[in-house]
Amino acid sequence: MGSQQAVNVASDATFGGSNGTTVNGKVTNEGTLVFGDSEETGAIFTLNGDLINMGTITSGSSSSTPGNTLYVDGDYTGNGGSLYLNTVLGDDDSATDKLVITGDASGTTDLYINGIGDGAQTTNGIEVVDVGGVSTSDAFELKNEVNASLYTYRLYWNESDNDWYLASKAQSDDDDSGGDDTPPDDSGDITPSDGGDDGGDGGNVTPPDDGGDGGDVTPPNGGGDVAPQYRADIGAYMGNQWMARNLQMQTLYDREGSQYRNADGSVWARFKAGKAESEAVSGNIDMDSNYSQFQLGGDILAWGNGQQSVTVGVMASYINADTDSTGNRGADGSQFTSSANVDGYNLGIYATWFADAQTHSGAYVDSWYQYGFYNNSVESGDAGSESYDSTANAVSLETGYRYDIALSNGNTVSLTPQAQVVWQNYSADSVKDNYGTRIDGQDGDSWTTRLGLRVDGKLYKGSRTVIQPFAEANWLHTSDDVSVSFDDATVKQELPANRAELKVGLQADIDKQWSVRAQVAGQTGSNDFGDLNGSLNLRYNW
Repeated sequence: MGSQQAVNVASDATFGGSNGTTVNGKVTNEGTLVFGDSEETGAIFTLNGDLINMGTITSGSSSSTPGNTLYVDGDYTGNGGSLYLNTVLGDDDSATDKLVITGDASGTTDLYINGIGDGAQTTNGIEVVDVGGVSTSDAFELKNEVNASLYTYRLYWNESDNDWYLASKAQSDDDDSGGDDTPPDDSGDITPSDGGDDGGDGGNVTPPDDGGDGGDVTPPNGGGDVAPQYRADIGAYMGNQWMARNLQMQTLYDREGSQYRNADGSVWARFKAGKAESEAVSGNIDMDSNYSQFQLGGDILAWGNGQQSVTVGVMASYINADTDSTGNRGADGSQFTSSANVDGYNLGIYATWFADAQTHSGAYVDSWYQYGFYNNSVESGDAGSESYDSTANAVSLETGYRYDIALSNGNTVSLTPQAQVVWQNYSADSVKDNYGTRIDGQDGDSWTTRLGLRVDGKLYKGSRTVIQPFAEANWLHTSDDVSVSFDDATVKQELPANRAELKVGLQADIDKQWSVRAQVAGQTGSNDFGDLNGSLNLRYNW
């Protein structure tokens, strides 16, 4: 079909064509211009004349298969209009709808990408606008976030060929212009997916015979691999997992404090709050977490023979943690953030054996089990909010030996070497976000071992009050990183396998029943890892 006159599309009108449709004349669009339809792909709608876009240009619908082309044999001018394209988000050869312009491109046009696909690293990018003449550097602007699998895609204008590409590429350390970037060797942190069918190649479109030149444009050679720009919510999902696991960890002294006398039973409460920092994906994701925990517990069974004692108790805690995740900066200077929250409950039981029932000196063995169930949420730009549930199990076995060194006036200094091993299992629901990405692969086990030395002072102040300053140094080793999969591509949080920990604090036994304790603790390790927290304990003995 051919038309012999210019077309003006009114603001409330829709005009379009499918494969083989040609319009001869200038088109001014104030309404909706549609090329292709939802039932076909590879369609070419040809406009033999200039196109002025003040309205909306779209390829069929958001469910259309990518691969349709609007071919403009003339100049294109955007006058505040918009362009909607469907694209398979993968490597450079991914299928996509395309705007082909034989002449020049100018003005301003908002570009919206409806993306499908499993994501992949790009070199030059996916060509979405092919300009045969000259394009201004601001003729098109990407207005929505485009994510697939691990990657964030941005719109780049190539000055050498005037074409526009969707690409996932990071800003290099020494160049803010968006040049070629060579990625670090992060093969140990990323397990790629098997890929899959990306819907075919829609990058090379041959115009109809009367369409003139401009359809066959070869993009410049990227010159090797390009470091990708990673999506920010990778760290959000990892942060939720790490906080849930981290807030199950505790020691005997975290729970009980320094006890130098036997008691028939006790109840206790503990409040803890802190801040943690870590990285993921070879330092491309920065994570900052703030957390709090309120824990209650009490003894339900006590046994002793005058020399040894065993105490059994129950405990429960509420946790809440927020994580802010920041992705690496794109070659265009863009940088995105995502936020996450996890809150929930831990229920547990503990049992402790002391070789010396009266003073708790000498050997001890402590064990506990906790089951946690949590509500998780992740906020990520255009994807909005995603919610999912998770659970965690943890079992601990700890042992130590307290040596008491008597000082004058009844004062005592104690040294307690300790060892602890904790097994944890974490499981989370699978999520399919609004980008179409499946997020799972969080289920797994881990082991944490701890070796430490604690120093306590027991200083009498008055007839009843006992002041007990303390310090503790620990070495911790964790067997496995926190991991998550985006469409089967697995990435890991870079928690250092080995971490150093220091705790200092003060406990005051006000009388024979009541004691209060304040503690500050910090952990440090490689990969810019850090954790600083404080806690306050209140205990009542009877």
